[in-house]
Amino acid sequence: MTRLSVTLGGASALLLLFIGLGLAFIRANSQTSDEAVHLTAGYSYIRTGDFRLNPEHPPLIKELCALPVYLRYRLPFEPDPVRWSEAEEWRIGRDFLYRSAVPGDHILETGRVPNLALGAFLLALVGWWAYRLWGEWAALVAMAPAALEPNLVANASLVTTDLGGALFVFLALYLLWEYVARPTWLALAGVGIATGLGLTSKYSVVLLVVILPAVVGCHVLTGGSFPLPSRSGRGKKVKGGAGPRLVEAVAPLSLILFISALTIPPVYFFQGVSTWWTGLQRVLGHQEMGHFAFLLGDYSQDGWWYYFPVAFLIKTPVGSLLLILASLVLLRAGRPLGKREAIFLLLPVGILFAAAARGRINIGLRHVLPVYPFLFVAASRLATIRIRRSAMAPVLLAIPLALTAVSALRIAPHQLAYFNELIGGPGEGYRYLSDSNIDWGQDLKGVKAYMDREKLPAIYFSYFGNVPPEVYGIRYQYVPAFGQLQRPSEETLPPGLAREILAISVSNLQAVHFQDKNLFRWLHRRTPAEKIGYSIYVYDLTGDAEAHLRLAEVYLKAGPAGLAGPELRKALTLDPSNSEAKRLLDLLSQRP
Repeated sequence: MTRLSVTLGGASALLLLFIGLGLAFIRANSQTSDEAVHLTAGYSYIRTGDFRLNPEHPPLIKELCALPVYLRYRLPFEPDPVRWSEAEEWRIGRDFLYRSAVPGDHILETGRVPNLALGAFLLALVGWWAYRLWGEWAALVAMAPAALEPNLVANASLVTTDLGGALFVFLALYLLWEYVARPTWLALAGVGIATGLGLTSKYSVVLLVVILPAVVGCHVLTGGSFPLPSRSGRGKKVKGGAGPRLVEAVAPLSLILFISALTIPPVYFFQGVSTWWTGLQRVLGHQEMGHFAFLLGDYSQDGWWYYFPVAFLIKTPVGSLLLILASLVLLRAGRPLGKREAIFLLLPVGILFAAAARGRINIGLRHVLPVYPFLFVAASRLATIRIRRSAMAPVLLAIPLALTAVSALRIAPHQLAYFNELIGGPGEGYRYLSDSNIDWGQDLKGVKAYMDREKLPAIYFSYFGNVPPEVYGIRYQYVPAFGQLQRPSEETLPPGLAREILAISVSNLQAVHFQDKNLFRWLHRRTPAEKIGYSIYVYDLTGDAEAHLRLAEVYLKAGPAGLAGPELRKALTLDPSNSEAKRLLDLLSQRP
């Protein structure tokens, strides 16, 4: 068996592993907060040609995800006229997914598959670029951590735009690298089209307008050239120093940007680029306003410059971090990391992290997802290192890869909430990060499975998300939560329950979006009975007078206040001498 056939077999196995992990994730996880909006918006574009919904995210990935839903189900799109006129995307998305003739899970799973296909393409491209740089073994060394990477698997298995943005950033830089080696019109057009597809996938990809000139500029300043293609296929070079060569690079760069601009109108069905521009303005406005976020126990609307480096270090498997670190430390070992490779693989990573450090939206490592493929290709150079005992080289590479595999596979299919062993694993993640890093509303199926297993007819529930829990047959008493799209019910738990269980999403437990950051602090002193998918914590309040008192205080602070009375009476039934419960119940009775 030749080395090439072994490489192809290994690459195929890694692709199948990635797809298998993605399919398991798709089936196990309920809708995350943004998916109904993205999927419904894409479906509305296809059915109506109207782009009013969700303009703050470009349409390409949404259209790709909605297309199989349209082709398979041909669902009518008949939103409430008032909501449609007001572009009330959240409720329109909820109604489309959960009030259609087809079950919402079927619609969602169908819509998630195209993004998984894009993820598989990204994985193959990682292997191909590593192969082109450093050979067969490098391809496998690059693909292995990428196939297992929890952040790539999770974001490739959702109807969101982050994976698509990462793919097209990486593709644009790869094609640029190929163009530098052999300037052709096809490669030049490819860079422009990949850039345009990125711009219509996610607005942060606009950084390519900075990254591409920066990479080209550094390449030229270090002795390279960036000419227009010539008939020989080698490019027509100008003579002279860096100055003339920089001027020479202006024309192909301008053509790349021109082609990328031409790519935008077809994605908007040739309705111009005004909608794209309007969406970009909204994103910039959001950046200026900031977004409530959580990091290391602290809260901020303005963000932290070190947010993404911290998130990267604790949400990337330790084995993968070791590979990346070793490749940077051992720069001269094996086939040395040359200037050109460093410029194309590491400069984009530096720019992405630097831009993220200036941002004020710190809600997920997914916003720097493009750094992973670059770093994995750079790390694959380790496959070229030779040591005296040749049999030891594969072993030394296998150790960190095995660490990554064990760490990543044991959390499947809950990769969204992955945290590495540096902080104690996913069970400790809630102390460090929030939102899409750990809790994006994805574990409603897990809650229902837990209730069935424990034979719980109803629970207290504080859910961070906009899926109606009733969709999964979850009967609950509402506990203050963020992200609800309907008025909270004041239905109480049925009397006579053998166990009184509270399930609370991590984002609510952290009180990120509540004015009172101590709203659920009383739960921090308690040990959860269960952690469902690491994003929903379960507490047993049975026979606990203090817990019912604290829950009553939560209702009085965050509403609905009408639910405080029953909790105070439960506290007094369990502890008739509880003076604080008596005082609050008296105050509540005096309210008009």
